[in-house]
Amino acid sequence: MNNAIKLIVILIPAILFIVLITRMSRNQMRHVQEMQGKEMEFEGSYRHALEAEVKVISKSETIVPNAGSFAKVNLQVEVQLPGKAPYQVSTCWLVEVDSLDQVLPGGKIPVKVDPKKPLKVFPNVPWAKFWIFGK
Repeated sequence: MNNAIKLIVILIPAILFIVLITRMSRNQMRHVQEMQGKEMEFEGSYRHALEAEVKVISKSETIVPNAGSFAKVNLQVEVQLPGKAPYQVSTCWLVEVDSLDQVLPGGKIPVKVDPKKPLKVFPNVPWAKFWIFGK
């Protein structure tokens, strides 16, 4: 009887550990696949985007750990597409810390706008990148 209890005491934690590791691996793989899908969607949207200009209305910035010399910047901008009425959009970019003065309210920035999703505004400058991970 004691051997059976010892076996159960060893097997149950081992089985629980295996189940936990399997679930963590599955969740991590799902996350990687989601990110790959977002990157592919981003590349397609950017490739077909129209050149435009935005006027910065407001901004808030956050330093992101492991983002190098970039800050995450939430922007409220007014999009000015050629031949269309201006409209306002909220967007999120990674901006080089040394270039944060380029996104001051009132400033104008070259961008690209996805014609299928006009609320998607990509920076068209070397010092900023579109934040693909949501807000």
